[in-house]
Amino acid sequence: MKALMYYGRGSNGRGDFRLEDVAEPTVVPGTVKIDVEWCGICGSDLHEFEADTVSGYSPPVILGHEFAGTVSAVGEGVDHVKVGERVAIEPFMYCQTCEFCLTGDYHVCPDLTVVGVHNVGGGFAEQALVPAYTVHKMPDSVPSEVGALIEPITVAWHGMRKGNFGPGQTALVIGAGPIGLTTLICAQAFGSAFTAVSVRRPGARADTAARLGAQAVIDSSSTDVVAAVMEMTKGRGVDVVFETSGAQESIATAIGAVRMGGTIVSLAVWLAPAPCDYMQVLLKELTIVGSKGYNKPDFPEAIAAMGDGRIIGAEEIISTRIGLDDVISGGFEVLAENRSAHVKVLVTP
Repeated sequence: MKALMYYGRGSNGRGDFRLEDVAEPTVVPGTVKIDVEWCGICGSDLHEFEADTVSGYSPPVILGHEFAGTVSAVGEGVDHVKVGERVAIEPFMYCQTCEFCLTGDYHVCPDLTVVGVHNVGGGFAEQALVPAYTVHKMPDSVPSEVGALIEPITVAWHGMRKGNFGPGQTALVIGAGPIGLTTLICAQAFGSAFTAVSVRRPGARADTAARLGAQAVIDSSSTDVVAAVMEMTKGRGVDVVFETSGAQESIATAIGAVRMGGTIVSLAVWLAPAPCDYMQVLLKELTIVGSKGYNKPDFPEAIAAMGDGRIIGAEEIISTRIGLDDVISGGFEVLAENRSAHVKVLVTP
């Protein structure tokens, strides 16, 4: 079968990505075999392509951890899904015995690994074999291409819970990449009264934020984001800032834009440490919280919210659909050249 393999850093200084023919996986007890329908290019995959290694990818591995498809085989002991059912993959794999796993906080398991990143092949392939506990059935109302967005949507859903975000609150989302935009639609699902999105430059991502219903889209290249937020909130600031960009200046923006006693949720992958004015954290008595991936309740909750219509507009985040044969030239290279012109690129085998 065709698959996108990652072999580490190549001689050209970028990630060594190769589209190859590999053996089809064989089902074993406790596993599920998936006919992949759609897989999304994640920002962390793109970092590996650009050789900005941050996520501990373990080559050689078939890439892709944001995917959905149809069950084609189940191993012995698997009874929660059946052949022919449409499913999405929660790619975290964990020991299931440590103190964190036993309380449902497997996202901080010391032995955490990820499908399509470490020792289990991912969704940039015609088929994938994954542990059964990573497999979630999708409602009939959720198309498979939208199912490939469940993983990044769940990242945002977890961020809502970490920020104790709720009905009637206000938010600023810093960044309008896929995680920023999924954060926007999750904030709406949680009952946001007002959500602004800041972007570094005009383009497809800013336009998508506007289509998805952001009350304000602020271009940080030409506008003082803090001043704009303060004007919109009559000097109060927003209840919660969701930082999804990983830009060095974003922490200062977040501290300035959040209200007294407010919360800053960090969801970004940071390529370098960012400065933080802790005196302002003290004076405003802020809460700053990290939000890593997702844990026990998040995937089922996010899938249910997509199925019953609380999360809407996810399809707007999909900007490009390509075949697996074009994944390097039409996906990774295009994003590396100008990611602001694209949002989420989905790949089908």
